[in-house]
Amino acid sequence: MNPAYADVRFRAELPKGGLPERFCIVTAWNPDGITTDAASNAAATARLIAIVQAESLSHFPVTGGSPDSTHAEPGFGMMVDQARVLSLGREFRQEAVFWIDRGTVHLCPCSAAPPQVIGPWSELATGTAAHPLFHFRGPLSLLDTPATAFLCSTQCPGDTILEAYAWARCQCDERATVMSGFHTPVEQDVLAILARRDARIIWVPARDLPKKIPAELTQAAAEQRLLILSPFDYGRPDRPTRESCSQRNQFIIRMNPRRYIAHAASSSALAADIGIADQDLSSSSAP
Repeated sequence: MNPAYADVRFRAELPKGGLPERFCIVTAWNPDGITTDAASNAAATARLIAIVQAESLSHFPVTGGSPDSTHAEPGFGMMVDQARVLSLGREFRQEAVFWIDRGTVHLCPCSAAPPQVIGPWSELATGTAAHPLFHFRGPLSLLDTPATAFLCSTQCPGDTILEAYAWARCQCDERATVMSGFHTPVEQDVLAILARRDARIIWVPARDLPKKIPAELTQAAAEQRLLILSPFDYGRPDRPTRESCSQRNQFIIRMNPRRYIAHAASSSALAADIGIADQDLSSSSAP
């Protein structure tokens, strides 16, 4: 195995600025580790692209190379399992592929040799790819259509609660997309309504990505209408805090011009979060 693999650096165009929780990197360049002419590399890459498109594999451009950029091999990040990417690596006569699992980069030889940890993505990636806007699990295509942010204070008047439930049922009827932390009691009740029917759900927890999908969301996940994304690093925080809840709420508001705030109690943390996020949006759009 070429020792240069241990010093790899990645340049990537992350999909919508987000880093998948788990993905692989494969290239068709330089089969068998032998430097190949540009025309042959281009032809091999075209074959790889044809396979990716035929199988409708979610992918994004990634180039792996040396720290000084004197050597670079364009390839793709793909959201497939390890077995499939290893089979692609062997088909294109690659020595190894890369597997990224919750921010840790593994080198996976295409032979029978065991994988080895190379290091954290945040240190091996360059530019903006090293600092994703969020990490995600699920179909990122849910971000292709406008979503509505849904937020509600912990304390909420009874008539407002009923209005929120009616609003949630309308979102189901319209197969709309709703983004929320689904943390407060009313938000959790709305989530239960959305999950049982046809709404598309974008869940933003006030922590890193959960390692397991809650049982009440497994059906939505199986139907490809659940996207989980987190603006936090893995393991930090490992549980919601007051600060992370505020950061999460502000993230949701900045992501969505459309919003339905069922109730923001005066002097509440949510009311403050809305004010901060709106001020940031106003400042960023000012001439």
